[in-house]
Amino acid sequence: MDELLEKSEALSSEFSRIFEYGPADESKRVIASWLMCSVALEHSVSLRQLVLHGNYTTAIGVMRLQFEAAARATWLHYAASDTAIDKMTRILSADNANADNSLPMVSEMIKKLGKKAPKQAVAMLTEFKDISYKALSSYIHGGIHALQRHGSGYPEELLENVIKSSNGLLTMTAMMAAILTGNKVIAKDISSIQRRHEDCLPQLLVKA
Repeated sequence: MDELLEKSEALSSEFSRIFEYGPADESKRVIASWLMCSVALEHSVSLRQLVLHGNYTTAIGVMRLQFEAAARATWLHYAASDTAIDKMTRILSADNANADNSLPMVSEMIKKLGKKAPKQAVAMLTEFKDISYKALSSYIHGGIHALQRHGSGYPEELLENVIKSSNGLLTMTAMMAAILTGNKVIAKDISSIQRRHEDCLPQLLVKA
Protein backbone atom coordinates (compact mmCIF):
# COMPACT_ATOMS: atom_id res chain seq x y z
CA MET A 1 0.00 0.00 0.00
CA ASP A 2 2.76 2.44 0.92
CA GLU A 3 4.58 1.67 -2.31
CA LEU A 4 1.44 2.25 -4.37
CA LEU A 5 0.81 5.56 -2.64
CA GLU A 6 4.39 6.61 -3.27
CA LYS A 7 4.14 5.72 -6.96
CA SER A 8 0.81 7.51 -7.17
CA GLU A 9 2.38 10.67 -5.77
CA ALA A 10 5.04 10.49 -8.48
CA LEU A 11 2.33 10.16 -11.12
CA SER A 12 0.39 13.08 -9.67
CA SER A 13 3.53 15.22 -9.54
CA GLU A 14 4.10 14.77 -13.26
CA PHE A 15 0.50 15.53 -14.13
CA SER A 16 0.34 18.55 -11.81
CA ARG A 17 2.97 20.31 -13.91
CA ILE A 18 0.46 20.58 -16.73
CA PHE A 19 -1.51 23.07 -14.67
CA GLU A 20 1.49 25.41 -14.60
CA TYR A 21 0.95 26.16 -18.31
CA GLY A 22 -2.53 27.57 -17.94
CA PRO A 23 -5.42 27.40 -20.44
CA ALA A 24 -5.02 28.32 -24.10
CA ASP A 25 -7.50 31.21 -23.94
CA GLU A 26 -9.92 33.02 -21.66
CA SER A 27 -13.16 31.82 -23.23
CA LYS A 28 -15.85 30.81 -20.75
CA ARG A 29 -15.91 27.24 -22.03
CA VAL A 30 -12.18 26.72 -21.70
CA ILE A 31 -11.97 28.40 -18.29
CA ALA A 32 -14.95 26.41 -16.94
CA SER A 33 -13.44 23.10 -18.04
CA TRP A 34 -9.99 24.10 -16.78
CA LEU A 35 -11.28 25.00 -13.33
CA MET A 36 -13.25 21.76 -13.09
CA CYS A 37 -10.09 19.84 -14.02
CA SER A 38 -8.38 21.60 -11.12
CA VAL A 39 -11.23 20.56 -8.82
CA ALA A 40 -10.79 16.94 -9.92
CA LEU A 41 -7.05 17.19 -9.30
CA GLU A 42 -7.70 18.50 -5.78
CA HIS A 43 -10.00 15.55 -5.07
CA SER A 44 -7.34 13.06 -6.19
CA VAL A 45 -4.77 14.64 -3.87
CA SER A 46 -7.26 14.59 -1.00
CA LEU A 47 -8.16 10.94 -1.61
CA ARG A 48 -4.55 9.80 -1.26
CA GLN A 49 -4.09 11.84 1.91
CA LEU A 50 -7.19 10.30 3.42
CA VAL A 51 -6.00 6.78 2.59
CA LEU A 52 -2.58 7.59 4.03
CA HIS A 53 -4.20 8.55 7.33
CA GLY A 54 -6.55 5.56 7.41
CA ASN A 55 -9.76 7.50 6.65
CA TYR A 56 -10.87 4.95 4.09
CA THR A 57 -14.63 5.53 4.18
CA THR A 58 -14.26 9.22 3.44
CA ALA A 59 -11.59 8.53 0.81
CA ILE A 60 -13.95 6.32 -1.17
CA GLY A 61 -16.65 8.98 -0.94
CA VAL A 62 -14.19 11.51 -2.34
CA MET A 63 -13.62 9.28 -5.37
CA ARG A 64 -17.27 9.86 -6.31
CA LEU A 65 -16.56 13.61 -6.17
CA GLN A 66 -13.44 13.14 -8.29
CA PHE A 67 -15.35 11.13 -10.89
CA GLU A 68 -18.13 13.69 -11.17
CA ALA A 69 -15.64 16.56 -11.47
CA ALA A 70 -13.72 14.74 -14.21
CA ALA A 71 -16.94 13.96 -16.07
CA ARG A 72 -18.14 17.54 -15.69
CA ALA A 73 -14.83 18.96 -16.98
CA THR A 74 -15.06 16.77 -20.08
CA TRP A 75 -18.72 17.63 -20.65
CA LEU A 76 -18.09 21.36 -20.22
CA HIS A 77 -15.48 21.31 -22.96
CA TYR A 78 -17.09 18.99 -25.50
CA ALA A 79 -20.83 18.89 -25.00
CA ALA A 80 -22.21 21.67 -22.79
CA SER A 81 -24.48 24.22 -24.45
CA ASP A 82 -23.55 27.89 -24.39
CA THR A 83 -26.44 28.43 -21.96
CA ALA A 84 -25.03 25.81 -19.58
CA ILE A 85 -21.57 27.39 -19.78
CA ASP A 86 -23.10 30.76 -18.98
CA LYS A 87 -24.86 29.34 -15.92
CA MET A 88 -21.64 27.80 -14.63
CA THR A 89 -19.52 30.91 -15.11
CA ARG A 90 -21.75 33.65 -13.74
CA ILE A 91 -20.41 35.44 -10.68
CA LEU A 92 -21.84 33.55 -7.71
CA SER A 93 -24.55 35.43 -5.86
CA ALA A 94 -27.71 34.80 -3.87
CA ASP A 95 -29.72 35.25 -7.06
CA ASN A 96 -27.95 32.55 -9.07
CA ALA A 97 -26.80 30.18 -6.31
CA ASN A 98 -29.00 27.44 -7.75
CA ALA A 99 -28.49 28.23 -11.42
CA ASP A 100 -26.83 24.86 -12.03
CA ASN A 101 -29.79 22.81 -10.76
CA SER A 102 -30.95 22.17 -14.31
CA LEU A 103 -27.58 20.92 -15.54
CA PRO A 104 -27.39 17.23 -16.53
CA MET A 105 -26.34 14.56 -14.08
CA VAL A 106 -23.58 12.04 -14.78
CA SER A 107 -25.54 9.58 -16.93
CA GLU A 108 -26.89 12.32 -19.16
CA MET A 109 -23.50 14.01 -19.44
CA ILE A 110 -21.85 10.80 -20.60
CA LYS A 111 -24.66 10.19 -23.08
CA LYS A 112 -24.30 13.71 -24.48
CA LEU A 113 -20.55 13.28 -24.81
CA GLY A 114 -21.19 10.39 -27.20
CA LYS A 115 -19.13 10.95 -30.31
CA LYS A 116 -18.09 14.47 -29.27
CA ALA A 117 -15.34 13.48 -26.83
CA PRO A 118 -12.32 11.19 -27.38
CA LYS A 119 -13.39 7.54 -27.38
CA GLN A 120 -11.01 6.60 -24.57
CA ALA A 121 -12.42 9.28 -22.27
CA VAL A 122 -16.01 8.20 -22.95
CA ALA A 123 -15.08 4.54 -22.49
CA MET A 124 -13.44 5.20 -19.14
CA LEU A 125 -16.29 7.33 -17.84
CA THR A 126 -18.79 4.70 -18.93
CA GLU A 127 -16.89 1.79 -17.40
CA PHE A 128 -16.36 3.65 -14.12
CA LYS A 129 -20.04 4.53 -13.90
CA ASP A 130 -21.21 1.00 -14.72
CA ILE A 131 -18.88 -0.69 -12.23
CA SER A 132 -18.43 1.73 -9.33
CA TYR A 133 -21.06 4.45 -9.28
CA LYS A 134 -23.81 2.68 -7.31
CA ALA A 135 -21.40 1.49 -4.62
CA LEU A 136 -19.95 4.99 -4.31
CA SER A 137 -23.46 6.37 -3.86
CA SER A 138 -23.76 4.11 -0.82
CA TYR A 139 -20.71 5.78 0.71
CA ILE A 140 -22.02 9.26 -0.06
CA HIS A 141 -25.44 8.56 1.44
CA GLY A 142 -24.39 6.47 4.44
CA GLY A 143 -25.59 3.21 2.94
CA ILE A 144 -24.74 -0.45 3.44
CA HIS A 145 -21.28 -0.26 1.88
CA ALA A 146 -20.19 2.53 4.24
CA LEU A 147 -21.66 0.83 7.29
CA GLN A 148 -20.35 -2.68 6.57
CA ARG A 149 -16.86 -1.71 5.40
CA HIS A 150 -16.35 0.80 8.20
CA GLY A 151 -17.44 -1.82 10.70
CA SER A 152 -15.53 -4.84 9.43
CA GLY A 153 -12.52 -3.18 7.82
CA TYR A 154 -11.27 -2.62 4.30
CA PRO A 155 -9.47 -5.36 2.33
CA GLU A 156 -6.16 -4.12 1.00
CA GLU A 157 -7.11 -5.19 -2.52
CA LEU A 158 -10.16 -2.92 -2.40
CA LEU A 159 -8.09 0.05 -1.28
CA GLU A 160 -5.50 -0.60 -3.97
CA ASN A 161 -8.26 -0.66 -6.59
CA VAL A 162 -9.60 2.62 -5.24
CA ILE A 163 -6.20 4.29 -5.55
CA LYS A 164 -5.65 2.93 -9.06
CA SER A 165 -9.12 4.02 -10.14
CA SER A 166 -8.45 7.48 -8.75
CA ASN A 167 -5.18 7.54 -10.67
CA GLY A 168 -7.10 6.59 -13.81
CA LEU A 169 -9.47 9.51 -13.31
CA LEU A 170 -6.44 11.72 -12.69
CA THR A 171 -4.95 10.59 -16.01
CA MET A 172 -8.13 11.49 -17.85
CA THR A 173 -8.19 14.84 -16.08
CA ALA A 174 -4.58 15.48 -17.05
CA MET A 175 -5.35 14.72 -20.69
CA MET A 176 -8.28 17.13 -20.61
CA ALA A 177 -6.09 19.81 -19.04
CA ALA A 178 -3.36 19.17 -21.62
CA ILE A 179 -5.86 19.65 -24.42
CA LEU A 180 -7.02 22.90 -22.83
CA THR A 181 -3.47 24.29 -22.86
CA GLY A 182 -3.56 24.13 -26.65
CA ASN A 183 -0.06 22.64 -26.63
CA LYS A 184 -0.02 19.38 -28.62
CA VAL A 185 3.39 18.40 -27.22
CA ILE A 186 1.97 18.37 -23.68
CA ALA A 187 -0.95 16.20 -24.80
CA LYS A 188 1.45 13.71 -26.40
CA ASP A 189 3.45 13.51 -23.16
CA ILE A 190 0.44 12.01 -21.35
CA SER A 191 0.95 8.66 -23.07
CA SER A 192 4.62 8.60 -22.04
CA ILE A 193 3.70 9.39 -18.44
CA GLN A 194 1.10 6.60 -18.48
CA ARG A 195 3.67 4.07 -19.66
CA ARG A 196 6.14 5.10 -16.96
CA HIS A 197 3.53 4.65 -14.25
CA GLU A 198 1.38 1.82 -15.62
CA ASP A 199 1.76 -0.28 -12.47
CA CYS A 200 -0.36 2.21 -10.52
CA LEU A 201 -3.07 2.61 -13.17
CA PRO A 202 -6.22 0.55 -13.86
CA GLN A 203 -6.09 -2.04 -16.66
CA LEU A 204 -8.34 0.01 -18.96
CA LEU A 205 -5.60 2.63 -19.25
CA VAL A 206 -2.67 0.21 -19.29
CA LYS A 207 -4.17 -1.59 -22.30
CA ALA A 208 -5.15 1.60 -24.12
